[in-house]
Amino acid sequence: MKNVLCYGDSNTHGYDGVTGNRFPWGVRWTSLVQEALREEGVRIIEEGQNGRTTVWEDPIEGMKNGLKYLIPCLESHSPLDVVVLMLGTNDLKQRFSLTAADVAAGAEKLVKTIKMYFREKQEPVPKILLISPLKIREEILSHQFSPMFGGERAVRISKELAGYYREAARRQGCAFLDAAAVTLPCAQDAVHLDVEGHRALAGAVTEKLREILRERK
Repeated sequence: MKNVLCYGDSNTHGYDGVTGNRFPWGVRWTSLVQEALREEGVRIIEEGQNGRTTVWEDPIEGMKNGLKYLIPCLESHSPLDVVVLMLGTNDLKQRFSLTAADVAAGAEKLVKTIKMYFREKQEPVPKILLISPLKIREEILSHQFSPMFGGERAVRISKELAGYYREAARRQGCAFLDAAAVTLPCAQDAVHLDVEGHRALAGAVTEKLREILRERK
C-alpha cells in the first residue's frame, strides 16, 4: 500500500463555499483521488484544515499555523510515499500583509521541513507534490470575504503565486501542479472549489500521483 498525505487548507478539507458545510465523500477531490487509485494500492490520507496557513500565526482565528502541526502530522502517518502540499490561500488574508514571494517562501519552508524530518529520522524521504493555490476570483469584491482578504489585492497576488511556487518546486526537486491552471473556485465566494472544481482538481492530482509513483518504483 502506498501512503499519500494530502496536507492543505479548506479546499483540501472540502469546505462548501455556498453552504459553509463540508462536502461529503465522493465530492471532495481527495476522496475522488482515493477512488481512482484504490485498485492501484494507494491510500489517501486527508489532512485539510479550514483557515490553515503555510507558516504564519493567525492572531484572530488561532491554531492555523501549518508548520506547527506538520511534524506531528508526519509522525502520525509515517511511513509516507508522497506528501501533497496545497497551502497558501489563507496567507493572502490582509492581516498578514504578504507578497506572493512571501507566500511561496512559506510553502517552501514546509517542503524543507518534510525533508529534514525524514532525514533526521533516517527514513526514506517521501516524494513531494507542491500545488500552487487557486486564483481568487474578482467576485470576492461583492462577498463578505472581501474585507478579510483585501479584495483586489488578494485577487492580484493570487495570480502571481504559480510562478513563485514553480521556482520553489524546482529548487527543492518537487513535482509541481498549478491548481489555477486546472480550475477556478466557485463564483459564490470566489475562494473555494465547487463540485466541478473538486472533480477537475482530482483528475489532475490523480495523473500527477501516477507519474510520481511510477518514478518511485
